[in-house]
Amino acid sequence: MIDQPISVIYVLRETFVKMGAIYAPLLIINSPSLIIMLLNSFGLGSAAIPLNIIYLFVLIPFLSGAMIFYSYRSLTGNQVTVSEAFNQANRRLLQLIFAYFIPLGLILAGIIGIMLFRLFLPGLILLLIEILGCYILSRLMFSSYVTVINNSSLQDSLNSSWKLTQGRWWLLFRANFLISIVALVPAILIFGLIGSRLGNSLASQMVSNLLGFLVGPLITVYMVLLYQELLESAATIE
Repeated sequence: MIDQPISVIYVLRETFVKMGAIYAPLLIINSPSLIIMLLNSFGLGSAAIPLNIIYLFVLIPFLSGAMIFYSYRSLTGNQVTVSEAFNQANRRLLQLIFAYFIPLGLILAGIIGIMLFRLFLPGLILLLIEILGCYILSRLMFSSYVTVINNSSLQDSLNSSWKLTQGRWWLLFRANFLISIVALVPAILIFGLIGSRLGNSLASQMVSNLLGFLVGPLITVYMVLLYQELLESAATIE
């Protein structure tokens, strides 16, 4: 059978249609991130560094996995609770951490390499390295989805994401660009408007954190729906 094209506009439209029923639970799942961001806004002194390390390397993969699991189960008609989503993310936490950070680690290694060899490498080679890093990141971006949804091993999750996104680079670029425009640009504009009126760095930072928190579920639902579309499209290929 012929691979069916995926419309990123259709995925976005479905996101707004289906997001309402699960928006509040997703906010509840992601609420610890807002609490930590607000605490950082007020200053934590010597506790800031260890807390942010835990947040970056443990809590973000954990909350992301819980939101992905809750969204996927809900959008596929399977009843799930916030507690069950947390439990599933907790069971898959180690795999989620590696699935979340291996692609980012590859990008970081590329950036460090660029910084170390910037004086010796021509600009074109540096550009090619950066493009390669973005390509790898896009191919592995669904690793954590496979991990938390299918209970797959880390290797199987990476392999599945790589296979699922084969020949889809341009689609993934358009999808990420679209959701960035729809979700992040309005948040930036609202922040600019409110921040300029507040004239207070602390208040502005709190507004920024709140806006980022509010658009988080939109991005999660959009990416889960895109993941579903990729699965369905792959199933049509013999």
